[in-house]
Amino acid sequence: MQTAQLDTNLEIHVGELYGKPDADGHIAVLYHVLAVHKQGITLQNMDNPLSQFETTASKLLQSGYIRLSQTPYVNLQQANKRKKNAATKLTRCPFTTDIFAERADSERPQLAI
Repeated sequence: MQTAQLDTNLEIHVGELYGKPDADGHIAVLYHVLAVHKQGITLQNMDNPLSQFETTASKLLQSGYIRLSQTPYVNLQQANKRKKNAATKLTRCPFTTDIFAERADSERPQLAI
C-alpha cells in the first residue's frame, strides 16, 4: 500500500476519502485518493470520476480537507462495463462491513460531526 508521510505524522493512503466541510458541517464534495507518489497525491472527485487532480498532502490539509474514511469506497454501480479493471484491484469483498465506520465498503460514507 502506498502512503505519503506528513510533518504532523499523518499518513495518506491510497483508497482513503477526503472532503471539505462547509459552514453547516455538510460535505459537498468527496475526493478519493487514487495514487500516492513522491511529488504528491492524485485525487478523484467521487461524483465526477473524470475530474482528477494532483496536489500535495500538506496543501490538501491546509485547504481544510479532512479524512472521512480510511477504508476504500467501492462503487458497485459502474456506468460502463469496460471499466472492470478497477474492480479487479480490490483486496477484499466490497460488501465487507467495517465495524468502525459502521458501513460496508460499497456504501457511501456519511459525515457525522
